[in-house]
Amino acid sequence: MSRNLSDEPGSALADAVARALDAQRDYEGQRATRLGRGAERLTAPAGAALRRLVPPVVLRRALRGADAAAGLGMPGGPAAHDLDDIDACDAVAIAAQKWAVGSNAATGGVAGWFGGLGLTLDIPATLSLAARNVRDTGAAYGFRGDDEAERAFRLMILELAATRGLEARADALGRVNALSRRLSDPVTRAAAAQATDWLLDKMVERVARQLGLNLLQRKAAQIVPIAGGVIAAGVNASFQTDVSRAARYAYRQRWLMARRLIAPPPEPARAKPARRGGQRRKGPAGEGA
Repeated sequence: MSRNLSDEPGSALADAVARALDAQRDYEGQRATRLGRGAERLTAPAGAALRRLVPPVVLRRALRGADAAAGLGMPGGPAAHDLDDIDACDAVAIAAQKWAVGSNAATGGVAGWFGGLGLTLDIPATLSLAARNVRDTGAAYGFRGDDEAERAFRLMILELAATRGLEARADALGRVNALSRRLSDPVTRAAAAQATDWLLDKMVERVARQLGLNLLQRKAAQIVPIAGGVIAAGVNASFQTDVSRAARYAYRQRWLMARRLIAPPPEPARAKPARRGGQRRKGPAGEGA
């Protein structure tokens, strides 16, 4: 269901866009959920040991399989809400968050009773629900594509959700915004699609590394049988909340760009080659004009 934005009363559209822009700025200034940060501090020593037990190759395989599996269960047909109403899109996205948070808290609560054995089952379940969470949020804003560029974008959202540290988070936000800009323009989208094999491999590697640093550290306390159930339920819920926040930010940004309600972020400035006496400096291999 869709309608022309020009049919909306100017004040109503302006108010909705203003709220959306406020939400974008709020997210850019947010940190991880408090439970996520607290769990990371408490379980840092055990998290290092757990990362050795769950190597990056396992996370890479789980990531690739999770996104593909999540796509199989996506409903088809037109959206039941007005895709030109940002408030309606936000409401559907928040409903997707509630489903993901509740589902993953339940899986964590059950798996935590079995300590380390349950953890080996809960990690794939958590990644599968995170992948579905991202896809459902994208669909809420009208983005249902499943080409390689969209897969790379979904991985970038997971990376953003798992990234900690102000500088690293700013870099992850920059990557999400840069790809949002490329996907909002048909010409640059086609160019991005030509490099997706390399981009996907790089993104899977980077997201697996971030999940190894963040998600496994959060879940380390789950190794303790029985008591781990309570911890795992809370940690899973906080992780899915972080995923939902990142996904809403990313897809809301694309929604705004697609309707020309905000300007796409500019390309990063490229350094010009240094010149000396009107000539380029020669590189280490002697190249240059």
